[in-house]
Amino acid sequence: MRPERTTSEGGESGRHLPLEGNHNTRDLGGYSTVDGRVTNWGKYLRSDILSNLSLASRDTLIDYGVRNVIDLRRSAELQFKPSVFIGCEAVAYYHQNMTGDLALEGAEKLLEIEDQAERRGRRYCLILEQRKQIVKQVMSILALEDGLPAIVHCNAGKDRAGIVAALVLDISGVPRETIVEDYILTARHLIMRYREQNPGVPPEEYTWKDLQDEACHPATMELTLDFLDERYGGIAGYLNEVGVTDEQLEAIRSSMTG
Repeated sequence: MRPERTTSEGGESGRHLPLEGNHNTRDLGGYSTVDGRVTNWGKYLRSDILSNLSLASRDTLIDYGVRNVIDLRRSAELQFKPSVFIGCEAVAYYHQNMTGDLALEGAEKLLEIEDQAERRGRRYCLILEQRKQIVKQVMSILALEDGLPAIVHCNAGKDRAGIVAALVLDISGVPRETIVEDYILTARHLIMRYREQNPGVPPEEYTWKDLQDEACHPATMELTLDFLDERYGGIAGYLNEVGVTDEQLEAIRSSMTG
C-alpha cells in the first residue's frame, strides 16, 4: 500500500512521504510544465539519508514503486552509514559519489564569501564543473528504459540531491520559479530533524524559515541556474556538454511527463 503524502510544518502539502527514520523524502510529481503538461507522480523521489530507515519504511518505498536507488554520498558516509537498500533484490542500487572523496579544487576560497547563500551556490557550481562524469552517470541511469521510478538521495536531501532534482525538473519542462520553490521546500521538512537534534531550542526561536535562510536559501539555486544559463546556455546545454545525449534527455522527459 502506498503511503499517504503529508503536509509539512510550513504548510506545503501533497508530496512529502512520511517514513520512519527519514525526514525529507518528496515526490516530484504534480508540477506543471511550461508546455502544459504535469510531472508524473511516483517516478522521481528526492530524499535525505536512507540508512536509518526501518525495514518497514524500506518496504513502503518499494510498494510505492521505487525500483532504482541512487546514493550520492561520499565513500566515508556510505561506510559508516550503509544504505538499507544494499543487497535488496527488489531494487537496483547505485552509488554515485557526487562530490568525490577529495576536496573540490578552489573550495577553500569559498570560505572568503560571507554570504552563506552565495557561498553554497558557488559550491554547487564547483560540483557541476568538477564532477561532470558523475553527473553524466547519474543522468544515464535515469535515462535507462527502467531507470525510473527512482529515489535519489544524499545526507540531508538538499545539496547534492537538490542539484540533481533541479536538473531533472528542468529536463521535464518545469519552469525556473518552480525549481527554486522545490529546492527551498527542504527546510519545511528538515526542521523536524533539527528539533530532534536540538531539543533544548524552543520552536519559536528557530523556525523552518530560519533553517531555509541558513541552509537552502532561494538565492543559492538562483545563482546555480544563472551559472548554467551563462556558461552553457541552460541545463540541456550543460548536460550535452558532459555527454548526456538528446535521446537520453528525451527518455527522462518522456518518463517524467508522458
